[in-house]
Amino acid sequence: VTFTRVTKMMTVDEVDRHSRDGAFIIGLNLQGASWDLVGSQIEKSKPKEMFCPMPVINVKAVTKEKANVGGVYHCPTYMTEQRGPTYYWSAQLKTTSPPSRWVLAGVAMVGEC
Repeated sequence: VTFTRVTKMMTVDEVDRHSRDGAFIIGLNLQGASWDLVGSQIEKSKPKEMFCPMPVINVKAVTKEKANVGGVYHCPTYMTEQRGPTYYWSAQLKTTSPPSRWVLAGVAMVGEC
């Protein structure tokens, strides 16, 4: 399975080396919520903000046992806003709220907006 770790880097220029155990991904936007850079977790979206740019994300492969971490929302990630047939994977985003809150809000990450 895949495991995602959201970094604090916002641009490609801040990445100074290759990922040792995965791949860095940039260019995703969070739809329906926003990302708290200080707390490194998902939070309620700001008024009139449909998309929130995400920091650089490190995605790596881990065993199923290591992927079971509490306090995360399994956020669906899509290529486009169309969702459905453009599904990539489910990213783990840290949260202090129950994951059901983000499911009911329809929170997802999209590649193109």
